[in-house]
Amino acid sequence: MASLEKLRTYSTLQCDLERTPAGAVLWVTLNRPAAFNALSGEMLEELHAVFSGLEHPASMLSALPEDRPRVVVLRAAGRAFCGGVDIKAAEAGVGGRAWDYKDMRSQQLLSRLIEKMRQVPQPIIAVVQGAAAGGGFALALASDVRVASRDARFSAAFVRLGLTGTDMGTSYFLWRAAGLGIASELLLTGRQLGAERAHQLGLVNELVGSPGELEAAARKLANEMLACSRVGLQLTKEQLNAVADGGSLRAALTAENSHQMLLVNDPTASAAAMAWLRQLMGNKKAGSSQGSSSGSGGGSGGTGGGAVPRSKL
Repeated sequence: MASLEKLRTYSTLQCDLERTPAGAVLWVTLNRPAAFNALSGEMLEELHAVFSGLEHPASMLSALPEDRPRVVVLRAAGRAFCGGVDIKAAEAGVGGRAWDYKDMRSQQLLSRLIEKMRQVPQPIIAVVQGAAAGGGFALALASDVRVASRDARFSAAFVRLGLTGTDMGTSYFLWRAAGLGIASELLLTGRQLGAERAHQLGLVNELVGSPGELEAAARKLANEMLACSRVGLQLTKEQLNAVADGGSLRAALTAENSHQMLLVNDPTASAAAMAWLRQLMGNKKAGSSQGSSSGSGGGSGGTGGGAVPRSKL
């Protein structure tokens, strides 16, 4: 396993860079366990600093530099993922100053963090244990993939506090992920959603038995992402964002066609495709040598998932 390299020191976050031959993974840990990792003014500013520091490629075909992280894992210390905005800390002034959370500028600081998470080219894996409430639920929803332990629970209880039930992008993400009916149920009632049901609804991609299993599950997902081409991974997130914004099928197909043609003519992508095909054929030969004769889709490049067109290699 690759070692973790500690980066800049923050007061409410721990950031570690894990370097592997396929690329680097940035592990961002919310680190206010005594306060259930609730969002203080300091944590919010530090999260902005982290996501602002993740480089954007200069153009579609510019892969992130090799020393920059290609995947981000967002996790939390202690028993909870994030308990939402820390009103007590805001009023008391953690870090020596108060935070006027009732000011529109503070509200925009919260919402712009969600925008930054979607705009960075790196896929974000949220690792959730315990409570992900309010702003914590929003952080999980703004991530690309969510891994949770069975003790995880999600809620957007803003409406129970006399506020609108929608905040920090919950109205945008929730209905796209689970449908308008589920979004209405959760946001109009403030109900808590358990891990099992969240998994059934597709809000959680992978469910593990205990918090101790979360890191291994997140690392496995990150490694699978790192195995993809650099630019391909970036463009895939970009296109998923575009589709989520409600574009038409024609617009989606046009963008997908453009991205594929950009990469199909890129030498790095072609080399990756050839390497994958060689591995695929090697696995088939190994299966044949063990006496397996049940495979369908025989012939060059054929599997149950279909052949790879030579024109795209």
